[in-house]
Amino acid sequence: MPESPDFDPAAIERLQRLGGTDFVLKMLDLFLDYAAKKISEARAALSAGNLEAVESAVHPLKSSAGNIGAARLRALATQAEDLARERQAEAVTACLAELEAAFAAVKPLLEQKRQALSRPDR
Repeated sequence: MPESPDFDPAAIERLQRLGGTDFVLKMLDLFLDYAAKKISEARAALSAGNLEAVESAVHPLKSSAGNIGAARLRALATQAEDLARERQAEAVTACLAELEAAFAAVKPLLEQKRQALSRPDR
């Protein structure tokens, strides 16, 4: 897998040592689904002008992205949460766009990792 500032494969290795390959596969599946839902929730909340709901939607992304090795996504979730807490709607809008781009960048890397771990010869 190519090097990427969006993904730290060492996080997956730590998860694998912690719980084994099946655990990592489950974590990847959960993260890919959960992150997409939370980003969608944040976008909908922003469209409704509800910055408190944006804050609530992105908050859990910080730890889940960190656990899975999505460092840039984690940093942007932290930033979006802080901006939403400070009620900076314009900055939140820009940050969510970056957050969506970061997820789009890391998603195929995580899917590749998942596919590699799913091979019978793993």
